[in-house]
Amino acid sequence: MKNVQINKIPFLVGLGVFVVALGLRLIGIGWGLPNEDKFFSYHPDEDFIQQVSEQVKPFQGKMAPGFYNYGTLYLSVLSVASDIVDTYSGATSEELKARSPEVRKNRMLAGRVISSLAGALAALAVYLTLIRHTHWVGGLMGGLAVGLTPGLVVHSRFQTVDVLAMMFLAWCFYQCSRMFPGEDGEDVPAALLMKAAIWAGVFAGLSAGTKYTGVLSFAAIGICVAMALGLKRIGEIAKIKLASFAVMIVVFIAVTPGIVTDSAKFMQDFQYEIAHTSTGHGLVFAGTAPGWIYHISNLVVGYGGLLFLMSLAGIGRGCWRRHGWLIGPTVFMILIYILIGRAEVKFLRYVFPMIPVLGMGFGWAMGQAHKNGTMKAKAVVALGIASLGGFGGGLASTVNMTRWMTQPDPRQEMADFVFEHLPEGASIGIVKDPWFYSPNLHPLIQAGPAQIPIERRLEFLAQVPGHPVIRFVPEDINARQDWDVRLLTISKPDYVIFSSFEYEGLEVLDGAGKGSEEFGVQLAQYQEFLKELKASYDRIPVVLANGQRAPWVGGEGLAFTARIHDLAYIRPQLWIWKRKDSTTGSSGTSMPSNSSEEPASTPSPPTDVTSSSPPTSSESEDG
Repeated sequence: MKNVQINKIPFLVGLGVFVVALGLRLIGIGWGLPNEDKFFSYHPDEDFIQQVSEQVKPFQGKMAPGFYNYGTLYLSVLSVASDIVDTYSGATSEELKARSPEVRKNRMLAGRVISSLAGALAALAVYLTLIRHTHWVGGLMGGLAVGLTPGLVVHSRFQTVDVLAMMFLAWCFYQCSRMFPGEDGEDVPAALLMKAAIWAGVFAGLSAGTKYTGVLSFAAIGICVAMALGLKRIGEIAKIKLASFAVMIVVFIAVTPGIVTDSAKFMQDFQYEIAHTSTGHGLVFAGTAPGWIYHISNLVVGYGGLLFLMSLAGIGRGCWRRHGWLIGPTVFMILIYILIGRAEVKFLRYVFPMIPVLGMGFGWAMGQAHKNGTMKAKAVVALGIASLGGFGGGLASTVNMTRWMTQPDPRQEMADFVFEHLPEGASIGIVKDPWFYSPNLHPLIQAGPAQIPIERRLEFLAQVPGHPVIRFVPEDINARQDWDVRLLTISKPDYVIFSSFEYEGLEVLDGAGKGSEEFGVQLAQYQEFLKELKASYDRIPVVLANGQRAPWVGGEGLAFTARIHDLAYIRPQLWIWKRKDSTTGSSGTSMPSNSSEEPASTPSPPTDVTSSSPPTSSESEDG
């Protein structure tokens, strides 16, 4: 009976890792979803991804979404999940045809659940990898390193591709670990090694079919096969590697058949994505450190500072001791780091493929220290537990960010302040086209370029109840500029509202006191705008729902101060400025300069989002 009880422990611990990781992700999963008062998500890519997924109907043989910035697998899974929720949600045919906010909310929630499950399954895969090669305590801590860290937890609540792609990598590395003897020391039969290599190829293909960087995981497979067999068995190594590679390619084509059936569009989007990462993402990362350095800050904030150092130490020691199951994934991690380090686009989500490997190194080091049992080793385990809890990331940041995702969003708080405290008829100026960063002044104000044309989006600004919103637009709408000083000198709105997303990059260049050949014009416009703003307007505090006055709303903590763009989605910072000579709510024009439409009493439904044609590669924040 004693042995049976001991054997149950790893199973129960693994189940606990999965349940805790999944349960944590489900808290706050409703953040920013569409509703009747806000038709679009706060995340800039979710509506776009949902729109693209509707072009895919796997059970009807329609597997070409017409969009290939990344693979098709997540889009296919999301399409199936959307069909399921449509069937059981009770939505009418009219609501489904019009893609009502409730319909899109349900579909988006299904996509987020997929990401949450993927994040929890990745933690489980790391746990299973580690219990083969160290104590279950190490498996527990390695699994929690993936299951509890803030970057993955937050992104596991998004309807995006990144966490699913990372999950398949984690399971690929688990199969790689099966090529090596476990803690019992028993040799791995040739048939089992071949089976593990083939399954690793399957998961590598699934990852690549979700996000193309997954193809690099074959480097881990190849190294693991070579080290498991011994470098002298060249013929057998080549045979197994060839089989695994063939499976990976077949699976990749099966889940992203557009590479064959829609090859011209595939190459167009694939080349666009390569060019995009090489040339940058507009002003988002302007003036920031090179990728080699910037991604270290991404890992410190999104994974954990002390946890990152201890993970690297574990990886280094494991590789030094020639543990092939860890060496292969480490080579993959280095390749990913080289790839993203050279890029000019530096999203936090680009480091996600590295996190399973970091978790493996951390967990192995903790498991070995636990087995060692000395006081020094116990101190290392204690330090590992502390690193999971915080110190530049970790669970403390996860809890804080989870709390933000369950509270009113700053965009809603700013809108509440406008409607409750600004004089009736007071006009509001905005510095850029409205999008996900805009306060909730109108149900359609957060529509992106892929959903509604700019001409319609500008019309919505005049329909804000009691507070017409002005975006300065010259006669030629295509000649409009961000941070156009004419908004202040000609339109003269009573108030001006803008967010941290709208000046992102510009304040870095401005603070550095140097211009930029690429962004010199935008920086000059921004500086001219700020000069006039400070001369003619005063920044005013915002009265929150609890009666407290704040100099701004949002932007607290690491997500803002560390400038992690895709963590700041959940907590942007917004300011409001009041015109110094404004004594009533009627100064300036009350509508956008290109609109003569009368303010509407109720918003029209978002019929513009029902188009069946796929959006283009450049119509999302990610591409």
